[in-house]
Amino acid sequence: MFRRLSPTIRLRRLAAVMATALSLLALGVRPAEAAVPPGYTVGGTDVSNHAGTIDWAQTAAKGVRFGWAKATEGLDFVDAQYSANYRNAKANGVYIGAYAFGRPDKGVNTGKAQADWLIAHAQYVNDGRTLPLQLDIEWPWWTTAAPMYPCYGLSTSQMVTWIRDFVDQVKARTGREASIYTNPNWWNQCTGRNASFSANPLETSNYSGSPGTLPAGWSRFTAWQYAGSSSTLPGSPTVFNGSAADLAAFAAGGNSLGVLDFYLSDSQSSSVATRPVVHYGNSPMVPIRGDWDGDGKDTVSAFDPTTATFYISDTPETGQASYTFRYGDPGAVPFVGDWDGDGKDNVGVRMGLTFYMRTSPVTSGTETTTSVAYGDPGMLPVVGDWNGDGKDTVSAYDPKSGTFYISDTPQTGQAAYVVRYGDANAVPLAGDWDGDGKDNIGVRMGIGFYLRTSPVTSATETTVSVPYGDGGAELPITGDWDGDGKDSQGVVR
Repeated sequence: MFRRLSPTIRLRRLAAVMATALSLLALGVRPAEAAVPPGYTVGGTDVSNHAGTIDWAQTAAKGVRFGWAKATEGLDFVDAQYSANYRNAKANGVYIGAYAFGRPDKGVNTGKAQADWLIAHAQYVNDGRTLPLQLDIEWPWWTTAAPMYPCYGLSTSQMVTWIRDFVDQVKARTGREASIYTNPNWWNQCTGRNASFSANPLETSNYSGSPGTLPAGWSRFTAWQYAGSSSTLPGSPTVFNGSAADLAAFAAGGNSLGVLDFYLSDSQSSSVATRPVVHYGNSPMVPIRGDWDGDGKDTVSAFDPTTATFYISDTPETGQASYTFRYGDPGAVPFVGDWDGDGKDNVGVRMGLTFYMRTSPVTSGTETTTSVAYGDPGMLPVVGDWNGDGKDTVSAYDPKSGTFYISDTPQTGQAAYVVRYGDANAVPLAGDWDGDGKDNIGVRMGIGFYLRTSPVTSATETTVSVPYGDGGAELPITGDWDGDGKDSQGVVR
């Protein structure tokens, strides 16, 4: 996970979650363009003088939409190719930014000065085509000798101060948070797993086929450098974690790119949010919720379908994940439930026709699993405690017919209760609407939440309904936000 060295050592928001109601239901991953990893659609590259003179017209024609170019290093080096890269990338429609290779060995107190050196040569303008200035902070490229390697001879506290001085100066002079390029192996060791830089857009480096675990402090990355070199592109191939529209918004100054905003209500009769808006996760993550700590209250969390990574939080209002782990394969559909009746929710994924339930707590690094095949192709997972025994079971919803197939024993493959409710292609919901300890079903159609209050065992249909949200590019979510034993509605934008 090295980058931007000499040729012999290195070679250098919500529309993305859903475009239509059907993609909301499918929770699918967008198809990838050629030459980028599956699940990503916007390719880029990182370049320096080691790539030589770059034909940016040809590079853009190969699908490169963005990149960072080396401008400076330390306090005295200026990349001879930077001006040409900056000018010609823009001329060919490529969003471009400047990076400085950080040199903390130049002095404990030089973070601010190195930021000023970058700004003096970056030609930065807030024109909607220029990416934020970036700090490349990683291994010393010229040595592996102690004490310089790997942390430039600085203590973890000194390193954090150095980085903070750099990014704060960029923010003060450009009005934008500096991007940080790094990798978890260097960052976690040399900053002591410092988690205070989450406001800075992250470009992570991992050449193993997936973004992998992120450096401490980040629950989401903006860009991923997935290879050190390419036979067809100059520099180091990179992908953007979002759509082309997201990239344009990011270049225009959206540092909180694609953040998922949760608007939650404690009242089934309220058409407006009764709780402060929670900002957690980013497109193309999928919102989930669960009672992770057994306090009787659900909190919102997120699942990244591009990497099959869960970002679980007991305090999502902080924007930080309490627990991060991968489970399932990319493109899996997430669900949540209390599989063992201990009062704490766990996660699961549906892949193909099989439900995989992670029975180990979200707090545990040990993975234990049960699985069951249930439903037909095209059906969506629905989870609930249908009989009040304290344990959730998986069931399925057919969007083509608007039919729920509910089972207390899905391992038999048979539905105990078949209920048609709502229109075809409604968004399925499940929750305990009346506080009796048994979950019921519901649907979202248009801006209406329709909550079926009659038990799934009953042929009689009783309903509570409330208009909530604006019906645009938003995803419904339900949960017991205040611990009163009743689930209520919310939307995610």
